[in-house]
Amino acid sequence: MKKILAFLVTLSVASSCNVLDQVPESAFTPTNFYKNSDDAIAAISSVYDQLNTQDLYNQVMWIVQDQATDDAEWGGGRSTANQAKNDLDKYTFTPATSTFQSTWSAQYRAINRANAAIERIPAITMDAALQGRLIAEAKFMRAFYYFTLVRFFGDVPLVLKETTSLTDLQISRTPKEEVYAQIIKDFTEAEAVLPASYSGADRGRATKGAATAFLAKVHLTRQDWTNAVAKAKQVIDSGLYDLWATYPEAFAIANKNGKEAVFEVQALGGGFVEGSWMQGYMRPNFDRVNNISGFGDDPVTKNLYETYTAADKRRDVNIRIYSATSTPAAPASVDFPGYVYKYLDPSATGNNEGSNNFPVIRYADVLLMYAEALNELGAGNAEAFAAVNKIRARAGLAALPTSLSQAAFRDAILLERRLELAFEGHRWYDLVRTGKLVQAIKAQNPTIQVTENHQLLPIPQTERDVNPNLTQNPGY
Repeated sequence: MKKILAFLVTLSVASSCNVLDQVPESAFTPTNFYKNSDDAIAAISSVYDQLNTQDLYNQVMWIVQDQATDDAEWGGGRSTANQAKNDLDKYTFTPATSTFQSTWSAQYRAINRANAAIERIPAITMDAALQGRLIAEAKFMRAFYYFTLVRFFGDVPLVLKETTSLTDLQISRTPKEEVYAQIIKDFTEAEAVLPASYSGADRGRATKGAATAFLAKVHLTRQDWTNAVAKAKQVIDSGLYDLWATYPEAFAIANKNGKEAVFEVQALGGGFVEGSWMQGYMRPNFDRVNNISGFGDDPVTKNLYETYTAADKRRDVNIRIYSATSTPAAPASVDFPGYVYKYLDPSATGNNEGSNNFPVIRYADVLLMYAEALNELGAGNAEAFAAVNKIRARAGLAALPTSLSQAAFRDAILLERRLELAFEGHRWYDLVRTGKLVQAIKAQNPTIQVTENHQLLPIPQTERDVNPNLTQNPGY
């Protein structure tokens, strides 16, 4: 899956930053491309390829999904050079903040590749089953990228055709409900075709279960509780997924793409293109592993650390606390010496050489979505309690009391998601969709000037500079 034709890797660099003012990727395509099955496979690999870049899951997505929540804080002792992280943490960001341009461009670049594959692969003479699967993968990934964009920015341009001309690029924003309709359509069509699993080098590609799980998440986000329950139950009943016996096993490199993994961003240690930066970025700069120091990204808030009880087995897997007397010792300038530790690859010899996959959806997430949606359909549902208690039991915690009201269970699920899925890219979305963003940020740091307008990120100013048809979100 990770082997991509050299010129496709070049496309990642060659594309313009401004997606609606970019040179069509077809201009870089050799004349003999999209001629055989190898070309089709390489085209789909290029769609996945954007996931493991610094513009998405190899940096930017952590910055947005963690720094803009109550789980990470860019405080004392952090590098002042990382202004974007501090702006996201303190909600002082603007449309000119580079982080938003990075993720916007990367996702539209991937969408353009998916559009090209969907249009061009049907004309290739090749094995029909493989052809259908590759088109389904392209639809899955297109839906995946649009799902991220619509949750970040709200209304976004819905582009479903390959960009082949430099004309007609000043596209207006599409109402988010139309975008969601396309997301559901793409995931549904992918679900009908994708296989249940893969073997060998194909492990990690989109599966039927991943499409179903994302449909559950889309319906949960839109508060369509009935369909969220149905899709989550479909994943559960498939029998293909389960929790590992212990929490650390879910993040063990040996268990990548294992029974708890529904969809992961793939990483192979040993190089800038294919390796993960997580173990390097998130480890503090005073902690040297294999003589390599980290960068200290995603420093953990005291608020999150103290939300775990001492009995919770997840706390010390997710977070490592340093002190003035520990080895290595935390400098006195650091306000709270907690760092993300669940993604450490002790065998990596460079910051960009981790073998850790990034877990976009784990089975634990599916169980929690199922429990949440069931509770919204009515209090006291035994299956909802059973689903969350399975996760709590693994964490060494007592079952939730069945006397919880619907509102109390709702709060318990949001808390459980925070503790179970810490630093897996869910917290910001969870706070926004439950209307708790302002409340949670203020509880963690009352000086942060977060408002209800911050439930959407600003449309990047660089995009609006080249496309006057792009309106801005309120408050920016």
